[in-house]
Amino acid sequence: MTLVPRLSRAWPFLLATLASVVIFYPSWARLAEIWLKWEQTMSHGLPTAIAYLALLIVHPPLDSSSRWSEKGLCSRLVGGILLILVTSAWAALELVRIDTLAYLTLPVSLFAIAWTLLGLGGALKLIPYLLLLSLSLPIWADLIPILVNVATVVVGGAVSAMGITALIEGSNITLAYGRLVIADGCSGIGFLAIAMVLGAFTAILNDYRWRGWAMIMSCSIVLALVINWVRIIALVLIADWTNMESSLVREHEMFGWIVFAAFILPALALAPVRRRKTLQFGNDHVISYSASGFILFALVAGSGAVFMVQSREIEESPLSITGADLREISAPALPLSLQVPDQLEQRFFMEEGTEVYVSLAQIQRHSPEEKIVPYLPPLVDRDMWFREATPAPGKEIWRRISTPQRVVVSHIYAIGAYRTDTYVKAKLLQLPAIYSGRTRFALISLQAACKTSTCEEALDRIAAFEAKTDI
Repeated sequence: MTLVPRLSRAWPFLLATLASVVIFYPSWARLAEIWLKWEQTMSHGLPTAIAYLALLIVHPPLDSSSRWSEKGLCSRLVGGILLILVTSAWAALELVRIDTLAYLTLPVSLFAIAWTLLGLGGALKLIPYLLLLSLSLPIWADLIPILVNVATVVVGGAVSAMGITALIEGSNITLAYGRLVIADGCSGIGFLAIAMVLGAFTAILNDYRWRGWAMIMSCSIVLALVINWVRIIALVLIADWTNMESSLVREHEMFGWIVFAAFILPALALAPVRRRKTLQFGNDHVISYSASGFILFALVAGSGAVFMVQSREIEESPLSITGADLREISAPALPLSLQVPDQLEQRFFMEEGTEVYVSLAQIQRHSPEEKIVPYLPPLVDRDMWFREATPAPGKEIWRRISTPQRVVVSHIYAIGAYRTDTYVKAKLLQLPAIYSGRTRFALISLQAACKTSTCEEALDRIAAFEAKTDI
């Protein structure tokens, strides 16, 4: 089979991809930078994007043969309206640099562009390829805490069921000769990403329909999770049997990929195979050049809105806390040290009356390339502390590992004039904040050392402090 019939079917979809890159260039450019960094959670990103383009050429979408295959202007008009809506959403996200959500609009924009140019039938044929491309987006780091928590529950239960002598404190498993920590490297995010990419690749090559897609992707996810759990449980057993002296305990990453290959390769070999018939010349996907006006409008409207709103930003004075008699202290005086990024300016205080410690970290955005709410890593060192309870929204009880020391921590996120107790809400509040022109961000962390095992008195002290202060 020559390349010509493949290209005759692939070029409309390649054109739609190019249009998306032009309209949403800032996000695509940042995404390419992430791919080229080859970070652990995104090492599959660039190969997946290349696989998307390669499959469009060597295994292009088939001709539309469904009732959605019409080429009427009405259908493409709906696609154009969807494109304008997607562009508006992307512009809002680009303004506040919520990159993860902005990246998620890219496959949707490709679908909308394909709908505008090719009709709904052509856009539907592109969906399997867009699902593959979506796996190259940097969404995986956000899944790591969830995967770590699930692995902690599963592995902890398995270790207890097997009768291994171990002290399990959250994600920390203390054995007789050492301690294992189910940290980010044990999340199995790499296994999950690669398994899903291989599943999507197999589904496209075999032209699976939706039921086949659902089955192979479900199997890929379950298999990746089980592989990671088996790896961690095996490492616990090996560490227990060898008194933590086995090299596998140190080289657990390589051991994990060996286990992954042992599971995934037979699974791929057993996947159902469907061969595509030989492609003929010609193309059922006809581009409507009259609908290209929507493409030009999206290009102008998206970039124009971003520039107009960014010009309204103002410089704010630093945030201060009033209503309390605070004494400035040094960072080591805090009951629990926080891991705050260096770009935030930090000050530390203590109120004698309530014995509440305050950490005030803030930053002012000076460039549109900067985020209003910066990326915040886990603020507490999980190797030293584990979260024992969350008695109220925004309030957490942390206990130092292997000790009875407990500290109540309460976080308040300030974005312009808005306040919230969760990081996710803080990211969303960037939208109204930037439209008001106020782009200063502050993280106010309150701490109180517990004097009882329930920490009720510490919670009351923090509540009293919050009630009398203006934050």
